[in-house]
Amino acid sequence: MNNRPPLSESLNTEVISTGWANWFTQVFLGLPWVKGVNITATLDFGATGAQSQSALTVSVPGARSGDAVQVSPATDVSGIIFTGVVTAKDTVTVYAKNFSSGSINPASQIFRIIVLQN
Repeated sequence: MNNRPPLSESLNTEVISTGWANWFTQVFLGLPWVKGVNITATLDFGATGAQSQSALTVSVPGARSGDAVQVSPATDVSGIIFTGVVTAKDTVTVYAKNFSSGSINPASQIFRIIVLQN
């Protein structure tokens, strides 16, 4: 496996060069994940107090305890980090963790939730 990215090539986010595509493929194939579930969901967390968190559940068919979860909001929310955990069969709980010193009410938005399984 070539674990060095092709830094001489531009990493354009719209069109990935062959070198970068090969590198990402090699890195991904080196991981133990054999299957993935990819969904989008519109989530509205409401106000989340300072130094606290809010949680919402999302149905993700095929998700099982121990699977890895990646949560990506459509837009960044300053002061909030979004994470996810499989909390029951076919269910992911998405957390909005507020690390700021004030309450934050993030706007409702679309989230991409990816569950990786091995």
